[in-house]
Amino acid sequence: MSQYSDDCQSAGEQFLSFTIRFFNLIKASYQQHNQIKANTVAFHAMVRLNQPDTQAPTMSELAKELDIPKQQLTKLVNGLESKGLVKRQHDSVNRRQVHLYITPSGSAIMHQLKQAMLDCTVTGLTSFSKEELYDLTCCLERLSQLLKKFRPEPPDETAYRNFPNL
Repeated sequence: MSQYSDDCQSAGEQFLSFTIRFFNLIKASYQQHNQIKANTVAFHAMVRLNQPDTQAPTMSELAKELDIPKQQLTKLVNGLESKGLVKRQHDSVNRRQVHLYITPSGSAIMHQLKQAMLDCTVTGLTSFSKEELYDLTCCLERLSQLLKKFRPEPPDETAYRNFPNL
């Protein structure tokens, strides 16, 4: 393996380890009182639908983005729709296409979830010194810039052949 490959491997392991540790540290705290649990397909669907200034996806487009079968998305959307969080609207030109929109209630739920996540994170940071907060802020700003270049390749499906379905 080349030094560059070793560096990529090391950075990947550190990034993955950090991501898992951070998510596990705070997920229980901010998931307690929310209708939509973070890191679920429903959460990812709601995040996608709650993006401002983006075109409403069709059912097919969202199923593809979430990498789930259309039948699974239909069941998920039925549940979200029954809670008043999303709505379907047939395309005015092609009635077979159904676009999905987040409702004002859905946007409010996502705002509450985001605020709960932020509150939990801010509480966790209160044990940091002023210098540590500055260092962390600088690191995160730099990481945000670097992540704009991050383009993962889809994994080879044979890599998951021996994993149980979770």
